[in-house]
Amino acid sequence: MDQTRFSELVAAYGADPKRWPDADRPGALAFMASQPAIARELKADAGELDVLLEAARAAPPSAGLAGQILATGQAQTRFAPQWARLAAVLALSAGLGLGWGGASLSGGGQGEAAYALAFSSFSEPAYEELVDFIEDEVRR
Repeated sequence: MDQTRFSELVAAYGADPKRWPDADRPGALAFMASQPAIARELKADAGELDVLLEAARAAPPSAGLAGQILATGQAQTRFAPQWARLAAVLALSAGLGLGWGGASLSGGGQGEAAYALAFSSFSEPAYEELVDFIEDEVRR
């Protein structure tokens, strides 16, 4: 292992050899034995960062707080009303049926045009109305 790789190793995994990948550890330990001054300097820099990162570690949330967060999220979750789900399924089914049915009736070579015609109702204003409706439902 050379100095560049050793430097990358301690920068990525820290100064503690226990954190180094098993495949790299023997080479890194050999580098430390052959170049102790360089290794000591690189490990010292990484060690300072290790201390700072360990000090900045946040404590895990308590079970009560975690439960409260989950309960709040579940209470605010709303699904679309039954009629809206049914309307969406019917509209999509009708569009697909018209597109494929029209393509088979119109003969060969015009399938793409019939499919595009079936979905031409998804124009920009209609799409924006749908988005506004969904946003209003989410806000309720």
